[in-house]
Amino acid sequence: MSEEALTEERAAERLAHHLLREAYHDLAAVLLSANAKAAESLFYAIEKRTADALRTIVADRAEGAASTRIARTVGVELDELFACAHGRTGIPASQRVASQRVASQQVA
Repeated sequence: MSEEALTEERAAERLAHHLLREAYHDLAAVLLSANAKAAESLFYAIEKRTADALRTIVADRAEGAASTRIARTVGVELDELFACAHGRTGIPASQRVASQRVASQQVA
C-alpha cells in the first residue's frame, strides 16, 4: 500500500472514530434523559462487553507481543469515553479488568 493511501486510510479511521465517539455521547445523553435506570443497565452491559473483549485480546495475545499495550491503550480511551458519556465517577468495568489482568500477569 502506498504512503498516500495509508495516510488517507488513517485519516478516514480518525474521522470515523471521531464521529462514532460523538454519536455515542449523543445516544448516551438521550438514553439517560429518557430512562436513567435502563440506560445504567445498558451502560453496564457495554462496559462489561468491553472488559471481556480486552481480557480476551490479552489472554489470547490476539495482537501478538503488543496485545497488552494495545488493550490497555484502548481500555484507557474507552474508559474516558464511558466516564464522560455515562457520567460515572467510579472505575469502569474495562479499566478494572485491564488492571486485574496486568496485576495477574505481574504475579505470574
